[in-house]
This record gives sequence, C-alpha cells and structure tokens, in this order.
Amino acid sequence: MDKTKAAPRRLLGSRRFWSSIISVITLIIAASRPELEEHLDVLAPTITTICVTLVGGYIIEDREPAKNAGLNGKDDRHESNAA
Repeated sequence: MDKTKAAPRRLLGSRRFWSSIISVITLIIAASRPELEEHLDVLAPTITTICVTLVGGYIIEDREPAKNAGLNGKDDRHESNAA
C-alpha cells in the first residue's frame, strides 16, 4: 500500500489526534465566549492538562503491547543462556 495514502487514514483514526483537535476546539469556544472570559485563566490550563493526560495515556497504552512483546523475547533468550 502507498504510504502517502495510509498516513491520512492513520491520522484520522488516531485517538491522540482527535483528542487534540477536540481540546483545541474547546479552547477556541471557551476563549470566544464573553461569559467565560473571566474564567479563562482556569479553563485553559485545565483543558490543556486533560488533553495532555489523555494523549499521554494513549501513548502508554499503545506502547504496552510492544513492550510486553519485547520482554517475552528477552526472557526466552535470557532463560536459554542461563541453562
């Protein structure tokens, strides 16, 4: 499959991408609403923190299967060397 066609599909299917987009849209809406203007100093860091936490959690979740697969391979080699 052509990599140039696969990249946009991966991006549009990414939870990290959509979490970031929704957070930016939420920040824009909060900044544009006059009644929320006085609370923006609290809302902006809160929305940003939630987004960063979500994306970080997704990264950890995505790396865990790869890490476990790598550890299984290392354990097998390590046990065979010990014998």
